[in-house]
Amino acid sequence: MYTGLCLSDPHPDRAGDGSKLRTLSAARFAGRYRLVDFMLSNMVNSKIFTIGMVLNSHYQSLIGHIGMGKEWDLARKSGGVTFFPPYLADERQSVNSELDGPLQRAAQFIMEAKDEYIVLADSSVVYNMDYRTAIEAHRKNEADITAIYTKRAISPGERENAVILDIADDGRIYGINRAPYTNEKLNVSLGAYVMRKGFFIQLTANEKNCGMLRFSRILLADALERMNVMGFEFCGYTAHISSVETFFQYNMEMLDAEKRNALFDVEGRHIFTNRRDTLPTKYGKDADIRNSIIADGCQIDGTVIDSIICRNVRIKPGAIVKNCILQDDTVVERGAMLDYIIADRSVSVSEHRSMIGSNTYPVYIERARVI
Repeated sequence: MYTGLCLSDPHPDRAGDGSKLRTLSAARFAGRYRLVDFMLSNMVNSKIFTIGMVLNSHYQSLIGHIGMGKEWDLARKSGGVTFFPPYLADERQSVNSELDGPLQRAAQFIMEAKDEYIVLADSSVVYNMDYRTAIEAHRKNEADITAIYTKRAISPGERENAVILDIADDGRIYGINRAPYTNEKLNVSLGAYVMRKGFFIQLTANEKNCGMLRFSRILLADALERMNVMGFEFCGYTAHISSVETFFQYNMEMLDAEKRNALFDVEGRHIFTNRRDTLPTKYGKDADIRNSIIADGCQIDGTVIDSIICRNVRIKPGAIVKNCILQDDTVVERGAMLDYIIADRSVSVSEHRSMIGSNTYPVYIERARVI
């Protein structure tokens, strides 16, 4: 009945987790997940099994993670997930090059889809939702476009990329703005929209490479007067990851059982990810684990406090890890001490080395570095 489309923003200098080597959609979350897992899971839990993904640069990790989409029940003869990478001659070219036209191919994909409507979603926003509730409201309101939003205060780290909606009492959107400097609750767009496919083609007809911010702040804003654009409020847990600060902040929120359960413990709506055939985590006799999330395949012989440990991490005896996010295949040698650190995958921390960041400025260690 509906076709899904993920329209990503052009790749920034660094993804939300600090890496230069992967697109934001492939950034890790809560130990074993990627950001894109939530968008794909929301789609399939809403019975949307035809999904197109418009990619930009550094998308190899994302494609490797999704593969044929088997974990999301997207490995199908009809439908499934289709990738639209950019036309780039080499890595030195901008994603806005005249040779680059992934949106044109996505537009063709949308027009050829059997479904009349599309759900457009941003894969850098984390939430667990059944889009069918918004689809039902879209039909009831006879809207041209329905924008899904949540009402909450935003943190300083996400202000630059937040899209704020002005909504009338009848639910109609009459303005789209940048986030003001305030601690009050705002109508924050989740970057998810329901619309007829013809409206999407109309709005993006003259665009070669259109990201979610441009679509929301410019294209959609220009259409408010001539289209019936309605809002639909989502009241569950949400997190918008667009910087190192928000990556650290929202990952650490998963250590709060109430927030973690609000995202993952929703009846009938599982979050799927790429499974690996790895052994369970092994804990040594002197291991000390407190308030942490630890993925499979690890070997923990040291101390881990208030941290998120991804797959296949090794923490040796005498090592202390506090307030950290350690990504896949990281090794922390004996006697090392880490506090407020984000380590990309395959980082090696030498014996008795100490590194300390802060809650507002976590230190990021690049992939495969030896410290």
